[in-house]
Amino acid sequence: MWRKVATSAVSIIVIVFLPITLFGLMLPINDYEAQGMSGLADCDGPGAVMVIIGPSLAVYAAGAIYYALSLKGQRRSVLVVLCAMLMVAAGGKAWAAYRETTRPMHQRHCAEAR
Repeated sequence: MWRKVATSAVSIIVIVFLPITLFGLMLPINDYEAQGMSGLADCDGPGAVMVIIGPSLAVYAAGAIYYALSLKGQRRSVLVVLCAMLMVAAGGKAWAAYRETTRPMHQRHCAEAR
């Protein structure tokens, strides 16, 4: 009984986070470079991306682990692969946002904004 309730709760959370994750994946890390202006630092772009992508990354990692440990058969493999794909996509976006914040130009121009 409790496993059915837990699986339903995890599935609802994973489904609710799908549009949030897709929105975070569509956000540009540097708005200026997305508009074609190079050489400008966007001080709040990487932070905004991380606010959305960070929780999504945690939800899909936890979902993949939960599905891998609790479900059996083909249903398990499909759900684990879907969660893992979204986790890898969100992780790539989080890594790109981190790389943007560690660029010397970003650190130089955004130091007084912190």
